[in-house]
Amino acid sequence: MTLIWLPGFTSPILIMSILWLEGDASYTRIHHVDGRISTVTKPLNYFASRAGLIRVHRSTIVNSIYVQRLVHTRGRWGCLYLANDKVVVVSRTYLLQIINLFPQAPIQEEVR
Repeated sequence: MTLIWLPGFTSPILIMSILWLEGDASYTRIHHVDGRISTVTKPLNYFASRAGLIRVHRSTIVNSIYVQRLVHTRGRWGCLYLANDKVVVVSRTYLLQIINLFPQAPIQEEVR
């Protein structure tokens, strides 16, 4: 079990309790599996190198254990469906990396 210390928290939290993270300048909103949202004074880059956390967009990181499905359209962009039915956009910058990281995720191509 991997733990992470966060500013403002008195004890570390489990990385597996994080569903996804949303960056906003020097703040990060942490969306927990149980539905809670915490805001910390750390930029998104602080979390990018943590085990199991994958950057999918300039302002978004997801926890890889909660990825259920990948959808993409003609190689331009994609979406990840997470365990709670949350849809997260994958930018074209990270799309190929995400396709390679999640070969087990059912990939559905949407035609537009």
